[in-house]
Amino acid sequence: MDDATVGTDDVVQAESFAEQARRRAETERRAVEWAVDELERVIDERDADLELPLEYARRSRKSLPDRHRRAYEAMADVFDVDSEVYDVYVFAYAELCEELADGDGRSEKNPKGCTNALVAPSKVEPNAGFDARTGTPGPLVLKNRDIAGRGARPKSVIEQPPIGDYYGFLTIDTCGTVSTFKGVNERGLVTANTYIDSTRDDIDPEDQLRNGTVIRRLLEECATVDEARDLLESHPTRRLCGQTLFLADATDTALLEIDPVAERIAVDDGPLAIRTNHFVHSTSTRTDSSTKRRKRARELLEETDRVGREDLRAVARDHANGPSDASICRHPEPETDEPHAFGQLTTASTTIFEGGSPAIEIWMGNPCGTERTRCVFGEGVPSELRTGRRWLDRLR
Repeated sequence: MDDATVGTDDVVQAESFAEQARRRAETERRAVEWAVDELERVIDERDADLELPLEYARRSRKSLPDRHRRAYEAMADVFDVDSEVYDVYVFAYAELCEELADGDGRSEKNPKGCTNALVAPSKVEPNAGFDARTGTPGPLVLKNRDIAGRGARPKSVIEQPPIGDYYGFLTIDTCGTVSTFKGVNERGLVTANTYIDSTRDDIDPEDQLRNGTVIRRLLEECATVDEARDLLESHPTRRLCGQTLFLADATDTALLEIDPVAERIAVDDGPLAIRTNHFVHSTSTRTDSSTKRRKRARELLEETDRVGREDLRAVARDHANGPSDASICRHPEPETDEPHAFGQLTTASTTIFEGGSPAIEIWMGNPCGTERTRCVFGEGVPSELRTGRRWLDRLR
């Protein structure tokens, strides 16, 4: 559905998105209010200038589909926090981390990361599916979500029910935000991304389709890999942001390298695709960390005849070249913006998906030291995960 043409049904559905957002905000309220208040305290301590992040946040907000914008406004009405800090928390967190990070402690110029793997059915272990009763398993997707400022970025398991014409989905992501960077919907479509530093100077933030918006729209609007590709390719590539986009349904997979500068989408549909934060088929910024992490993940998986979920978990928790910014399981370096690690890219969560299955396996925080949890769409998410309480409890 295109939000550019708004009819009566669209308005009703947008209001339904707002009501769902209010319910979610009440659920996550404690975690979000703690995080935003903590950010406000650090901003005041360091006398940080919010002018540029706030301007970027306000302009980026205008790029949202109407239903997502109404959802954001509904959530903002629930939280008792500084409205400007919350705006930056939602739409310009990476820019805020740049402002708050100690100069010598920054791990990379752009504090965004991730290590992902996509395994086609022909490469998957016969018993690697979430449900052995379903026979041949679907494709597998691994995502290590790496972010700066992990300590002030609480996570929760989010289950959005179907709303009108839109599919419901399940994911783990940041409390109190409207963007989504991975997930599986009720039809079993999986999508996840890795950020790549490739943006156009001639496209304003208002006119860009943000990566977190892309993922959420695909989950809400598409049932198959083909539908997801059609939706994505209906937008001018120059208006997208740089990323690698992982797609999987019950039988099909695709890895898309989206380069807005070159206005090119390169497709990798091989049996195994591994990406970090640089392009493989296009020219891009290649950080030392990104190159090392992809090389290490390939060493672990490419020689394996068939890949299972335990193989992917072994990749996610790997500490070769670390544990540090250069390892796949990324930990804060000592004494760098502790306790929040504003200048460090560190692993905030790990998720394994199976195409065709509306379930997820998650590790909240570094997968080397946290327990695995399984959640299934429609079967209820434990309160400690929905509220962000498990994340908050890890601080104590």
